[in-house]
Amino acid sequence: MKMKILSALFGAALLIAGCSNKVEEKPVVEIKKGKVAPAIEIGKPFVSGTLKDQFGKKGQVTGETKKVIIVFGKATGHLVKEYLNTKPDDYLDKKRVVFIADVSGMPSMILKYVALPDLQKHRYSIFLIRDKKASEKFRNEKYRDYIMVIDLDDGLIEDVEFVTTPKDLEEAID
Repeated sequence: MKMKILSALFGAALLIAGCSNKVEEKPVVEIKKGKVAPAIEIGKPFVSGTLKDQFGKKGQVTGETKKVIIVFGKATGHLVKEYLNTKPDDYLDKKRVVFIADVSGMPSMILKYVALPDLQKHRYSIFLIRDKKASEKFRNEKYRDYIMVIDLDDGLIEDVEFVTTPKDLEEAID
């Protein structure tokens, strides 16, 4: 019975989220001034508040953080995870990068029984935005299908890049 429920949930997840994990390759967009999203403005502090990762561990962006990667979709999330899985276990820590994924649009049952078990297979922290209002503060609708990479200097936002390829992601991080 439990297997039937899990199969139904998995099927529903595929139906709701779509089957494609392909990110359309687009040119890099770099923003060096102005407001990028309601809570992201060049020259202002990046304030994430306290987040929880896929294991329930609390964390936040600090003055030591150099980069923040934020994804708002399934395909971009998979691209970042695939890229990170090619790196050493301590890659994000050494680079002082925080990875945040917006899961606020995901039904709670799918998150609990499908997405979280998958996310828990990864050896690095993926901080989760679970609240839609919080998500709206960080989302730029124009670049929703991109990976957002925020450069920080002592907690202040220096610039923001939107990327769609592993190569561009690597260049944005390094």
